[in-house]
Amino acid sequence: MKKSITIDKNKCIHCGMCIKDCIVNCLMFDENKIPKYIDGGEKICVGCQHCMAICPKGALSFGGKNPDDSEPINFCKSDELLNLIKSRRSFRTFQEKDIPQEKISKLIEMLAYPPKGGNVDDLHFSIVSTVEKMREIKKFTYDKIFSMQTDSPVINFCKENYKNGKDFIYRGASSLIAVSVDKSKAIIGCENADPIIALSYFELYAQSLGLGTVWSDATLSIMQEIPEVRELLEIPKNFTLNYTILFGVPKIKYKRTVQREPANVTMI
Repeated sequence: MKKSITIDKNKCIHCGMCIKDCIVNCLMFDENKIPKYIDGGEKICVGCQHCMAICPKGALSFGGKNPDDSEPINFCKSDELLNLIKSRRSFRTFQEKDIPQEKISKLIEMLAYPPKGGNVDDLHFSIVSTVEKMREIKKFTYDKIFSMQTDSPVINFCKENYKNGKDFIYRGASSLIAVSVDKSKAIIGCENADPIIALSYFELYAQSLGLGTVWSDATLSIMQEIPEVRELLEIPKNFTLNYTILFGVPKIKYKRTVQREPANVTMI
């Protein structure tokens, strides 16, 4: 997105909220008290769009976006959100059916919004969204595993369990999401945090849509050990696979939350 701001002078009330809320201080008033970039402001702007989001009159447009097209902010009830967090479970059995496309589209839309260090575009998401494609990947994976002679405990564990009818790699899920990171773009210290934050948002939103999810160490380990399997995700050059989540329509439905012991918290 082009870093630019446009001001509707008929709507601007000169409140300066956009300037005060700019996290990199790249905005100022001109001689008519209309917001503008400081000299070189476009270069330090991080494109967070706080200026557009905070304007009380919708007078500021960022990157050619029309503020009237933004959604009004309606916070969900805190108790409902807490219940969703408490209700989150790891699902390991799935129906062999495709997720409706409208739910896949909503998940993809959501992936643009999780926070990232410096608001940089450092992530790529690979999504396998159909039973048919998952079958192809599963067959390729196990064909590869059974053709290998290796001392890898992960590969041998998955191989032996598959012989006994247990698929620890894909769990029968109809879908998979893998997040990769471009470490050359990521803010230092955020190259591992950004992908996990994004998948955490994904997991909660997926379960709000009635889908089941499970963070899959086995899938990640196999893809890290076997490049040919990882290549099926079509990860762009310079991106490194970070983590994977399996998801789909669950076979089971939990009826209540679990009851955790209080978190280990020190109040300072």
